[in-house]
Amino acid sequence: MSLGLTNLTKLNQVQSLSPQAQLTIKLLSLNNAELENFLEKKIEDNPLLIEKESSAKDDLQVQPFTDKYARNSLDLEILNNVSYSMSLREHLIDQLAISNLDAREKIISNYLINTLDDAGYISEEEEKICQTLGIDLDYYNSVLTKLQSFEPTGVFSRSLKECLTLQLTEKGQLDKKLSHLLNHIELLADDNVKKIIQIMDITKEELFELIKIIRKCNPKPGLNYSKDTLEVITPDIVINKNESSMYAIKLTQNYFSNIIIDETYSDIIQNKVKKNDFLYGHYTEAKMILTSIAQRQKTLLKVAYEVMLQQRDFLENGINFMKPLNLDKIAKITNLHISTVSRSIQNKFIETPRGTFEMKYFFDSGISKKNSSEEISSKTIENRIKELIKNEKQDDILSDDKIVRLLEEYDIKIARRTVAKYRTKLSILPSSKRKNKFL
Repeated sequence: MSLGLTNLTKLNQVQSLSPQAQLTIKLLSLNNAELENFLEKKIEDNPLLIEKESSAKDDLQVQPFTDKYARNSLDLEILNNVSYSMSLREHLIDQLAISNLDAREKIISNYLINTLDDAGYISEEEEKICQTLGIDLDYYNSVLTKLQSFEPTGVFSRSLKECLTLQLTEKGQLDKKLSHLLNHIELLADDNVKKIIQIMDITKEELFELIKIIRKCNPKPGLNYSKDTLEVITPDIVINKNESSMYAIKLTQNYFSNIIIDETYSDIIQNKVKKNDFLYGHYTEAKMILTSIAQRQKTLLKVAYEVMLQQRDFLENGINFMKPLNLDKIAKITNLHISTVSRSIQNKFIETPRGTFEMKYFFDSGISKKNSSEEISSKTIENRIKELIKNEKQDDILSDDKIVRLLEEYDIKIARRTVAKYRTKLSILPSSKRKNKFL
């Protein structure tokens, strides 16, 4: 047997995507805003990609139910409809500017304002704050006391107990019993009424009177203000219902709809004898980008059309008529690969007569109906449970078992533990705790 080296030749077949296909896949995964950012960078690098001037004819053209995206202009109505609301940070900065705090205190205050969470609570440990700012705990507490006089009352709190204490103090309602109850706020949050009565040595009626006072406070004062970042969701697709009750679907007009190839250098590019490699390379890239965008638009509209066709009952009648839907079903209907459908709905939004939704919202699992082979969407079941609990009466708090029986009237048969699972997902308390809302 020879132990020498031998040259072997082995053939393998390997499939690889073309650059054009790779680019199309990439662009399909982007939403409109991300695609615009991508194109802006490409336009900076590629002199052959330019934005054409839109004409009045382009602005008026509408193409519903087509595989070509509509070119009607996107007016500024969506921005005009967004009302400005001051954020908590802006509100506090305005108060800080007219306060009597000295320069050093204002520097510390600015830092503390930036540590607040959405509810208005300080989110950092005081030891870390003091170490970062180079101050001692006494000075920190003195500045904090001044800041806790700012509006809304309760802001700059370090705990729920402190937040409620500040509000009750301002109202002149804080007495020994309320202070005692606030010392056991964790027991109150757990609805451990029996333990609180035992510790405080009061009657159940007295406790409920104290709870009524506390409930008039705001445990999260910062939530009354808007977020610092105002995010406006611009839909990728729009569905309208006309006077004849017919639905029309179209892609929204965007910045990239007016991107074209500059034909100024077409003679140089097409000259085979004196080919300019620089221009020809940019021309090839520009052509690939526009081809990929066109394919993206066609695929996105095709998928959206079929999704909304499947969910037409939702458009007509609301969430209680949502149908179960999965990627595989849409893939088979559109004759697209399931991964293509997945990319088409990724981070995309669709505006309907019932509101603007993420495309993924319309994909949902389901269970079989009680008396038929049809399936019912889990979103429909969730909504039915929400409606039942919302309309429950003080003398008839619905247990999970009773909800099971009531759902059967809607041809929904699920187990009690399934109701509990949906209820937990919806952040709805069990019946034993919900009855306290009527106290």
